[in-house]
Amino acid sequence: MALQLRASDVIRRIVARVDLDEFTERVLDSFWERPEYQRFRPLREDVRSWARWNIDLMIRWLVDGQPPTESDLERFRERARMLAANGMPADIVPANFRRGARYAWSAILDAAREDERAALVESADLLFEFIDRVSQLFSDTYASAGPATTISEEERRARALIARACAGEQPSGEDLQLGERIGFELSGAYRPFVMVAPAWSVQRHMMLAARLRARHLLAASEGRRVAGLANRKVPWRELGLDPRAAIAQGRRTRRAELLEAFDELRVAVDVAVRNGHAGEVDADDHLAELLLRRSPRLATKLRSRVYDQLAAHDPQLTRTLDALIEHDFDRGATATALPVHRNTLTNRLNRIYAVTGLDVDSSHGRGLLWLAWLDRRGQSAR
Repeated sequence: MALQLRASDVIRRIVARVDLDEFTERVLDSFWERPEYQRFRPLREDVRSWARWNIDLMIRWLVDGQPPTESDLERFRERARMLAANGMPADIVPANFRRGARYAWSAILDAAREDERAALVESADLLFEFIDRVSQLFSDTYASAGPATTISEEERRARALIARACAGEQPSGEDLQLGERIGFELSGAYRPFVMVAPAWSVQRHMMLAARLRARHLLAASEGRRVAGLANRKVPWRELGLDPRAAIAQGRRTRRAELLEAFDELRVAVDVAVRNGHAGEVDADDHLAELLLRRSPRLATKLRSRVYDQLAAHDPQLTRTLDALIEHDFDRGATATALPVHRNTLTNRLNRIYAVTGLDVDSSHGRGLLWLAWLDRRGQSAR
């Protein structure tokens, strides 16, 4: 019992010394760029929120001795059912849990002092017991969800060909056969594209990919999304697609840059769907969101500097900043929308400056406040 108490005290001290938001980002980094995960992963904001909940759950067990409740386990089942419905392969999530746990344990050891490490042995057993239980729960839930959607041989080959193209590999004999059969030219640069029909199932996205291949595009489904390559700019409106679909097509791209190009297009489409937009989407219209996604640690720091600080002082300041940005920093329109007297608004903006150090009347302050607002909007729209 004494060892258990020492272990919990050590974990408590380590948690107090660690920035848990930063810790969460590093856990995500441990599996985020895995090739098998990239095609199916949700928005990073969604996975970050999920990972942070898991970390808090684990801390509760290690520090307070409270294992996951039945309500917690049901939340895991719901997550598993959702990912299964979205086409996530059954083995990816448990593998990500194990990678995240290995990073977490290594980070805990690095953060521990010499006199604290001996007390952490029991904590390691609990940590990996947690991972084993959750991984088994995910596997059982996937198994009970019924047989996965049948993948055709052509779909399988299309996925493999796109993956090889993104890896910069030359086409195989099987790839050349597929290209010839669907009328897709495999030489030169390509125009990558990504599309999502928000109301469609995994099966319908798979059928959509087949329709696009029949129109000489190299397309494959990614759960509730379709991604592919074209030899030229596609006249999407002429294809008779779901009018609610969001579509982003990139410029001609070399194989060495395809992986990054696809990631940018997925972000653009995800943002468009989140905002209720449909039709063709230009990734260049979402450069700010791409910057935030490329720098999650900095995005977290910015959001914390602005919105976490404002919420801690006065939630009214948060609503005031939201209104100001939504009205393009027009004080008259903001005061009318809240509604408050302009002097009251000025006092609140002065308080926002005092709390965040960012002046709403300077270009520097406005830029950072707007980025924080943009990132927070993405968080709240999950």
